Amino acid sequence: MKKKVLSVVMAAAMMTSVFSATAVTASAADAEELTIWVHETDSPEGQLYKTLIDEFNKEYEGTYHATLTQIARSGDAGGYDDKVNAAITNGGLPDVFTVDGVAVAQYADANAIVPIGDYFKEDELADFNPSIIQQGTYNDELYTLGAMDSSVGIFYNKDMFEKAGIEPATAEKPWTLAQLEDAAKKLTTDDCYGITMSLDAKDETCIYFFLPLIYSQDSSVLDKDGETAEGFLNGDATKNVFNWIKDMADNGYASATPAENSFELGQAAMALTGSWEPGNLAKYDINWGLMPMPVYDENSTPASACGSWTFAMSSNCSDEKKEGAAELIRFMTSTDASARMYEANAMPPARSSAFEKIDAFNEEPLNVFSYQLQNTAKARPVSVYYPILSNQFATALQNVLTGMEVDEALDQAVEQYNFQADIY
Repeated sequence: MKKKVLSVVMAAAMMTSVFSATAVTASAADAEELTIWVHETDSPEGQLYKTLIDEFNKEYEGTYHATLTQIARSGDAGGYDDKVNAAITNGGLPDVFTVDGVAVAQYADANAIVPIGDYFKEDELADFNPSIIQQGTYNDELYTLGAMDSSVGIFYNKDMFEKAGIEPATAEKPWTLAQLEDAAKKLTTDDCYGITMSLDAKDETCIYFFLPLIYSQDSSVLDKDGETAEGFLNGDATKNVFNWIKDMADNGYASATPAENSFELGQAAMALTGSWEPGNLAKYDINWGLMPMPVYDENSTPASACGSWTFAMSSNCSDEKKEGAAELIRFMTSTDASARMYEANAMPPARSSAFEKIDAFNEEPLNVFSYQLQNTAKARPVSVYYPILSNQFATALQNVLTGMEVDEALDQAVEQYNFQADIY
C-alpha cells in the first residue's frame, strides 16, 4: 500500500463550526519567539488556551514568548484541519499545534511533526494516563502529549435498576455482554428500551464505542503494524461484537434508530455513551449512576475507550527553538493545565496527578472513568489509514443493522479498506 498521508489527514476532519482566527501577541524583547495553533476559539476551552499562554509568557518572560493563533474547526475550507494541511504543503506550520489523537500517525508519517520523547523525563511521562502515551506513539517514538482524555461507560437509571432488582456492575468487576443483555431484557418494556447505544451513528462514534469489546477479546481491527485489516476487521472477535449488537437490536432491547435523549427522557434504562454525558444529564431530573465498559465474556480482559486532542512539535520548528517548544508543550499539559481543562470542558484529565486534584473523579459516579483511564483504557489504532478504518467500521455496522449478514458486511468493509488504502 502506498503511504500517502496528506489526503488521509484531510479526510479526518470531522467537526464543523465557523472559521475564525485570533492571535494573542505581546512584545518580549530578547525572548525566544514561539508560535502555537489550537483548534478552539471562543469556547471555555478556547478561553483557557488564551489564559495558559498568558501565564506561560509571564512565567518565562525574557526567555520564551509564545504567540497563540486560534482557528475554529470546520468542515468548510478555511477550518483548522484545512489550515494545518495547507501549512504542511507550504511549510507554514507553527512551532507547536494541536493534533487529534487519532491523527498522530498521519502527521508523523507525513513528517509534519517530530518526536518529543527526549525532552521529557521518564517520571514525567509516567504521570500521564498510559493510553495518552499509547495514542501519541508512532513507530516506537513519542510524538504528542495531551492535557485531556475521554472515556465511555454505561449510564443507568438507578430507580429502574432498583425496581427491577438489578445490582450494577463496578469498576473492578464489569459485566459481560451476556449479563448486560440479560439486564437489558429485564428493563425493556413497551415504552422503554433496555439500553440505547447510538446505533444510528454513521461516524467515529461506532468504533469509539465498540472497539473496546474487540480489545477485550485480546484482538483488534488491524494488525500490530496498523496496516492489515484482513483477519482483524473481519475477524472472529469483530464478528462476535457485531452479532451481539445485531441480537440486541433484533430482540428489541436496543433501538437501531434511537430517539434523541432517550435515556435522559426515561425511554431507555441504560445508555452506552461518553464522558461528556454528565453535562447533558444536568439538564434533566434523573437519578443516574455509571458502570464501566462491559467485557465480552468471563474470560475477557477489561478494555475501555479513550483519546482526545494533543500537542505536537512541528517539523518546521528549528533546532534552536525545540527546547522552548518542548517547554511550551510541558506547560500546556501540566497537572495544573490538565485539571483546569476539566473545569473548562468537562473532559477527564490526562494525568494521574490531575485526577487527584478533582474531587468528582475520586467519588461515585465519575470514579469509574478515573479507574478506566488509569487501568483499562486502550487507544484506537495508531495508523495512517485510521480514517478509512473508522469509516468502514461504521459502514459495516449500519449495513448489519439494515439487514446485511455480519460476515458479508465485514468482508465488504475489508475489501473497501484495502481498495482505499491502496489509493493513498
